[in-house]
Amino acid sequence: MTERDETKGEAPQRPSRERQPRERKPWRAAGRLPFIPFGLVPLVGLVLVTFVALAPFAIGEVQAPTEAAAKKAIEEVGADWATFNVSGQWVVLEGKPPSREAANEVLEAVRKAKAPTLFGDARPATWVYDRFTWTEDPLMPLSGGEPRIGVDGQSVDAPPAASTPPPTAEQIATCDLTMARLLSAATIEFDTASTSIGAASDNSLTAIARAITYCRGVLRIEGHTDNVGKAASNNVLSRKRAEAVRAALIARGVPAERLVAEGFGSAKPVASNNNDNGRARNRRIEIRSVHTPT
Repeated sequence: MTERDETKGEAPQRPSRERQPRERKPWRAAGRLPFIPFGLVPLVGLVLVTFVALAPFAIGEVQAPTEAAAKKAIEEVGADWATFNVSGQWVVLEGKPPSREAANEVLEAVRKAKAPTLFGDARPATWVYDRFTWTEDPLMPLSGGEPRIGVDGQSVDAPPAASTPPPTAEQIATCDLTMARLLSAATIEFDTASTSIGAASDNSLTAIARAITYCRGVLRIEGHTDNVGKAASNNVLSRKRAEAVRAALIARGVPAERLVAEGFGSAKPVASNNNDNGRARNRRIEIRSVHTPT
């Protein structure tokens, strides 16, 4: 058998080719959003369901005891002239008190009122404020009828003058404490060496503006700095920052005549200026009650 005969029955050999893995690209319909937004839908739904579920609890277990305690306290002191509004654990008393003593009595009664809660009897009201309407100065009661004014030998009746008494020491202390708590919980932040208030402080300013509506009289916004830099520059910076906070609160509905701004520079430190932590504490905004603008 020849060599030709031996190879005659063999299949021809083809050159070997290594199969390359094919790269698969994920198919996505045109205009379709990636997975992440759709993946967040269940989470958003869970948040909404939780909110809906907790809303009745908040009303029933937080606000309802506050309303019950306020109502009971008003009835116990016989202040049928007083009405109240409740938002969460905040109580606002309204009405025309017959005297300063009557006003203080109902305020104190509501502040100390207790109501049954999940954890036993407790004081549900955290903040109690008043928006009383005064038709005459309760510190100077009228006697002998309405006042009369003499004009050229003639006497004419003068209408009773409406006046709002100045805030009491207790009201001032309550307001100052409220401001201090709000400012310590969330510091008003400024851009470095600037009077521009950071966007992160929006919620804090809104909460402060709301709390101011329950304070009486004029409030002073005080700006403070650390001792880094020239004293004159720090005084100017602290004053301008206080003015920026005042403008932000006015923009949120606080009457301009109720706010004054003042800068103290580094004159009133609350911590040591020898370390970063102390200097950070000294760079601050404070809000205090004052009787008249200064």
